[in-house]
Amino acid sequence: MPARRIGELVELLYLAGTAGFAVGLHLTFTTPRYMLQTYPAAWRNHYAREGLLLIDPTVHWGLANTGWTRWSALPVPPQRDILSEATAHGMPYGITVATLARGSRSIASLSRADREYSDAEADGVRGLMDELHDLTFSIHTLPAPVDSLLRRLSILFSQS
Repeated sequence: MPARRIGELVELLYLAGTAGFAVGLHLTFTTPRYMLQTYPAAWRNHYAREGLLLIDPTVHWGLANTGWTRWSALPVPPQRDILSEATAHGMPYGITVATLARGSRSIASLSRADREYSDAEADGVRGLMDELHDLTFSIHTLPAPVDSLLRRLSILFSQS
């Protein structure tokens, strides 16, 4: 059943992004059909207040590439060092994963506080995102069991 598997994939991403994550599924320009977030509230508020989406190197990379990259491999934007700001909010290590299939793009950024993600971990997250992207491609409302899981895990959810 797709609802069960979607829930499993979201839970695995939750476990992989121990310091928080943001998943944007099926973007139109920079607006995702589904947005899932577990980043700390202080970071989400800072990010929104400062308008960081427009200069975020993880977003720029995700819109221009597929696969995955570590945050430490991304160039520092000339406007400001957003990734150092993320570090100050408890997210010093992270990866960004981008998927493009069937003319639709999804992007996820996951963070952790203890160490860099290994190649195997990043490859695993990419596999999770590829599958989640595929399973949600033709769904326009998340099934009730998935919505319940999001509430249980305190994952912020928005839908466009």
